[in-house]
Parts: sequence; structure tokens; C-alpha cells
Amino acid sequence: MASKYLDKTSLRGLEKVGNVLIPGNQHYPKFSHLRTLRNIDRIIGELPSADLTDLALFLKVLAWTPSLFIKALFWLITKKDLFPDFLAGPLRLMDIGLKGIIYTLYYSNTSQTENILKSMEYCAETPSYEGSPMQTNTAAMTPDEGNLESGSIDLDKIFEKAKNAGSQIGKLTIRERLAPLIELKELVLERQEELIDIIQKETNKSRSDALFSEIFPIVDTLHWMEVEAENILKDKKVKTPIVLMGKTSYIYHQGLGVVLVISPWNYPLFQALVPIAHALICGNAVIYKPSEFTPLKGAVESLLNDAGVSSDLVQVIYGGGKLGSDLIEKRPDKIFFTGSVGTGKKIMQQAGKHLIPVELELGGKDPMIVFEDANIQRSVKGAAWGAMTNAGQSCTSVERLYVHEDIYENFKSELIVEVGKIKQLIDTNGNSDIGHMTNSQQAKKVRALVLDAVAKGAKALTNEYWIESPKSELEIPAIVLEGVTSEMEIWDCEIFGPILPIFKFSSEIDVINRANDSSFGLSASVWTADKTRATRVTKSLETGNVSVNNVMLTEGNPYLPFGGVKNSGIGRYKGAHGLLSFCNIKSVLFDGNSSKVEANWYPYTTEKYHLFDNLMQALFKGGIMGLIKFAFYGLKLEMLSGKLGKKGRA
Repeated sequence: MASKYLDKTSLRGLEKVGNVLIPGNQHYPKFSHLRTLRNIDRIIGELPSADLTDLALFLKVLAWTPSLFIKALFWLITKKDLFPDFLAGPLRLMDIGLKGIIYTLYYSNTSQTENILKSMEYCAETPSYEGSPMQTNTAAMTPDEGNLESGSIDLDKIFEKAKNAGSQIGKLTIRERLAPLIELKELVLERQEELIDIIQKETNKSRSDALFSEIFPIVDTLHWMEVEAENILKDKKVKTPIVLMGKTSYIYHQGLGVVLVISPWNYPLFQALVPIAHALICGNAVIYKPSEFTPLKGAVESLLNDAGVSSDLVQVIYGGGKLGSDLIEKRPDKIFFTGSVGTGKKIMQQAGKHLIPVELELGGKDPMIVFEDANIQRSVKGAAWGAMTNAGQSCTSVERLYVHEDIYENFKSELIVEVGKIKQLIDTNGNSDIGHMTNSQQAKKVRALVLDAVAKGAKALTNEYWIESPKSELEIPAIVLEGVTSEMEIWDCEIFGPILPIFKFSSEIDVINRANDSSFGLSASVWTADKTRATRVTKSLETGNVSVNNVMLTEGNPYLPFGGVKNSGIGRYKGAHGLLSFCNIKSVLFDGNSSKVEANWYPYTTEKYHLFDNLMQALFKGGIMGLIKFAFYGLKLEMLSGKLGKKGRA
């Protein structure tokens, strides 16, 4: 929850007071359980600025005050007549003012909230949000409005709406843009079971997979934005060199305009909300096209609508690859695509005709390297999870497991046991490790890769039955594959399924060369007790992300940028670097409105040339004498430039 008038501490104080006054019982929920603070700006927005300042300060004090003391303070209010000449006035104001706000918030939090609030004399729309593109007219819009289908849409109109909304959101402060994103975070938490139901229905994930890999990272990223975005995106004053003395330099971070987000089918909610949130907080409008395999139809719109994001600001359009191509032809200001290498190359080629900046998050063939001094039990469990999570349908899944020859046999034996324990079920209670494949197209590809490998000599060490008699097309079990060679298609092709090839290696240089021998470079993991070796190997790997003694964890830290090299993509996503990639980073330099003529302006003369040469030599040679000479030549150059500026070349 964010407020235009109250900071986090003041809001915490208000919530604490609310819970003291309305602790809840079996019939009525406690104050904080209703998430009533979303309406606070509408309640206090018409207060005089002095009263708002006093209220914010008082609530900050209450935030650090024990609840028992607050309870005693309200008891004292009931006895205010005992202090007619001392505390009666302040206590009466607290009784009417603060209690009035609490009860108004609480009892207006019903299905008729809008009508109740509008009927109050002192309640009006917060001025800064009025007409804002971040605000949705919920009374006039249904959750399905804006669900646009390919073939029945006017793309010119879509882009016109987006450009108009984009120009408006750019006028909002970062905090104003942040408010609906914080509300979005709270809505995802509130509706997580409902959202997991939808995700499971379309992806065939296990319930825990959906919770850990979609719900949690969405909330974590939005929380990171709440804490860090304002500091990252605010206008920044930067250093100006001494040669430009008297001038000041700034960096502004502004929106690009309209961002086209095209998401994949493997993490449909996460890959929708997180890039959309990145674009919005930076001041952009969004046109979002989900995968036709997992569109989550209506879910994204409903969340954004209820968070207060207008349907013009984020427009969701459904369709296949042809629609994506048509959208690119309308020339968005940035394309953010997550998906396959083949599609990514087509998008880049098409965008190149119009010089549209692209960010491509593509595939991976991620290696896991286990040295002889690694903790075997932990690294075995890490390999099983890293390869099989989401049924292997992740761009950062472990697809090549390199184990040092000294521990290979022991490691392999424990891995077979661990993978054999994996429970596969599309469950309803979280009691399953992996689900099934999401679509038959990918399932057929995975089966073809495994059958080709087995036909050429590879051996399945787990769930061998599946080679001859699969239970169903989409139910591919966790398989450890030994004996994979370069003659097999699976060698350098992204598997994107629950298949883990295992290899033996003999030396550090050997495994580095083998890990780098790939057309991909997205992620990797290194397992060893030797931190010096871990650092050395990490720096030698040709990849965008490395986890040490863990797996797939760099993307778990929202402070770290994410992206790859080679065929794994272009650009960086998440973290400060990723946030800034959705901005026009504008450099600005201010100078005074004076009559001064700059030394580097015309006319050029022989005398000016030599003076500037002497100044440059003094400036960059350093030392006290260099600084003194710089000041001397700088003064002479200024005087000469002023003289030439008035009279011109002699």
C-alpha cells in the first residue's frame, strides 16, 4: 500500500491504531485484515496541508508506541472531561479525528465502498490521481473488458490508445506509478490460491511449482520495486569535471513510450506481471501478448483492473505468432520477448528494419559442475531439483551435469535414488514435486530427443519404462541420461523437459572447455568447497548468470540483473540494470544564462590552440603543480576567449 500523503511508517502507525480500536472477533475481522488502507488518500485528501503534516507526524510516533500504551491513551479519551483545562482539546480532536478515520475506513470497506465514500462530505478523489492513466473506472469496466482477440482488433486504435496513455503516465511521479503496483502485490497474495488454480489448469504444473516459481517471485519483485524503484529512477545529479566548472549535470530516467511484451507459456503469470510492472514503473504504456498456449485469459486484466491500472495503459491482446509480427510492424518503442531462439531471431530481424530496441530472454543449455570436494548429498538434491523443477520447462534448468571422476559413481548412485523419489502429479494440495508437460508440441520434441539419444547408445538410468511404454503424451517422468555424445541431437539442443544428461570430467580446464562448448550461455552452477576455485571457474564460464553451491538462484535475487550471452539472448532484465532498460536515460547539463563565451567556441586562433594544449597537459599530468598550472592557463584561456568573443579574430 502506498499513499501520496503518508509514508510507510505513518501507515504502519495508522494500521496499529486500527487494530487497537478494532481487534476483531468471531463475527468481524480485525482492522488490518480488510486491507482498508487502500482508501486512505480519499479519506484525508481534502485536509489542510498543515493538518496532513501533523497527522503524518503523530502516526509516526504511534508506529513506535506499544499497543498497550495506545489502548491506554484511548481509555484516557473517555475521561477527557477530567482535564478541562489541559488535555480536553487535544483528546477530543484525537477522539473525533483519528477514530473517525479508522471507523470510516473500516465500515466503508464493503461492496458499496465507492458509494459510501462518495456520499461523505469531506471525501473526494485524490487530486493527483484524477484522470490519471493509472486509475481505472471500476464501476464502468468489467474484468473481461480489453480481452482483445486477433482478427477482431484495430491495431492502429490499440497503439493510439497506448501512446495517449503513455504520455499521461510519464507525467506522474514515481510514487504515483508505484501505488497500483503495491496494490497488485497485495492482490496476488490475496488471490494466490485462485491464481494457482488457473495456472495449473493451463500449464499442468504441480501446485508447489506454481507457488514457488510464479506467485513468490512476482510478489518478491514487486516488493523490491516498492523498496528500490524510487531511488533507482529518480533524477540524479552527477559529477561535472573541473574543466566544466560552473556547470551542473543530471541524469533523468523517462519512459520510452509503448512497450510490447510477448511472453512464453512456461511461466505465464510471472512473465506477464513482472515485465509489465517494469514497464509501468518507468513510465511506459504496455501492449501485452501472452502465449496462445497459456493465455490465462482474463486473469491479468482482472488483477491490473482491481489494482487501479487502466485498460488503455495495459492492453492485453490474444493471438498467435502472426499477431506478434503485426504488432511489431506498428513500431512499438521497445520489444520485450521471452521465448525460443528461433522466434527471437525472427523478432530481432523484423525489429531491425525499424531500429526498434529489443530485449530477448531466450533459451539455455545450462551446465552444473560438481567438483570432488563438493558436498555430495546437497549437490545431488540440487541437481534433481535444478533439472526437474517445472518438469524441466525452464530456460535455466540444468541440462548438462558434469561430475568429477573421483566422485562420479557415488554421485550417480545417490542421484538415481533421489530422482526416483520425485512425485509426479497435478495435485490439489501441494503434495507433489512436478506436474506434466504443458503442451503436446514440446512433449513430442522431448520424446524425440530422448529416443534419438537412446537409439545412438545413451542409457536411461531412471524411469526406463517410459522409453517403451509412456503412460501418456504429457506425462514425461524424471529421467537421468548417461552416455550422451556429440552425435546425438540432445547434445546441444535445448531439451526443455525433465531429462538430465550426466557426464564425467577429469580436470578444471577440461570441464570449463566443455561447459563453454555450447551455442547457449544463460546460466550455470559451480559446486565446490574451494571459494578461490569457484571464483576462478565462475569468471571463466561464458554465461550471464552463475550460482555457486546452489542452482537457478541468481534469478531468485531481484537485485541481480538476469540475461544471457550467445544464443541465450540480448540485454539484461530485473535489478537496477533491468529496470533502467525500460527507460530513456537522458543526460542533461545546465549552464548559467550569462554572456560568457566558451573556450572551445569559435574563433580558433594559434594562441588559443597553445593555451588549450598547455591547460590539457597540466590537467591530466596531475599533482599540485599541475593543478596550479591548470588554473593559470584556464584563467588566461577564459580571458582570451572573452576578448575574441567580443572582437573576433585579429
